[in-house]
Amino acid sequence: MRNTVYARLFDRLADLIPSLHSAPAGAVFCAPPRIPDDMAVYCHIADVEGDMRLIELADDNIKSGTVMPAPWLKLRVDLANKLAEVLEMEDAFGYQVIYAGGKAVNPRRPQINLYAMNWLQVMVNFELCFQPADVSVTA
Repeated sequence: MRNTVYARLFDRLADLIPSLHSAPAGAVFCAPPRIPDDMAVYCHIADVEGDMRLIELADDNIKSGTVMPAPWLKLRVDLANKLAEVLEMEDAFGYQVIYAGGKAVNPRRPQINLYAMNWLQVMVNFELCFQPADVSVTA
């Protein structure tokens, strides 16, 4: 059983992004809302280097026409070891970086990764799945 938060985070991403192993850098995916006026979640493959991927996730949290604070996550995904980890995050509480120069590690690293894993698990529970978006993205 894969029991670390980093292994489970990878598993949730693999459940939600069918082409995780083959998606090229710049690929964009969308998990559309199941009901009107609910949030859509977007995925951008920001970089691909061998078995490593940088993935950005964000939702379009709009309620009654008003933009609400929405989580944005940047994750490092290691396909060879089947692990994933949050590197950066922005939510209603602000912007947070996990690794800040040298060996400084954000003390909230475990909680941030657990938050991301739970967020993705909710998407899995709602049977959402990322589908390729018909948009080209340039960095």
